[in-house]
Amino acid sequence: MKRIVIVVEESTGVIARISRVLADNDINIETLDADSHGAHGLIVLSTDQSDEALRVLRRESFKAVIDDALIIQLRDEPGALARVAERLSNAGIRIRSIHILSRRGNYSTVALSVDDRAKARELITENIIA
Repeated sequence: MKRIVIVVEESTGVIARISRVLADNDINIETLDADSHGAHGLIVLSTDQSDEALRVLRRESFKAVIDDALIIQLRDEPGALARVAERLSNAGIRIRSIHILSRRGNYSTVALSVDDRAKARELITENIIA
């Protein structure tokens, strides 16, 4: 799953600006996660047109990059995430970002960005859905 990561200066209306830029270019936001860290914010989103979304966001002077995340499915139970995180950690794989995308029934869908995608795929292949 290609995600767009945007680093912004914390300000009123930044989500409105980003969503308007994408809407004006007929790009649909599929997932969105935003956090603020002091004077800065971090916005992670996925769209139906990731390359075009990146292009228009950069054209509007947003600091944006594409991140290719693994999409995994975990049982929605205590310890499920810990088991995956520990397996990656024990193999020396650093988790750069993680976002719970949805929780349905007995399962959670999670976007996971790591520093060694190929090695992570081998270690957690039974959890990967995309």
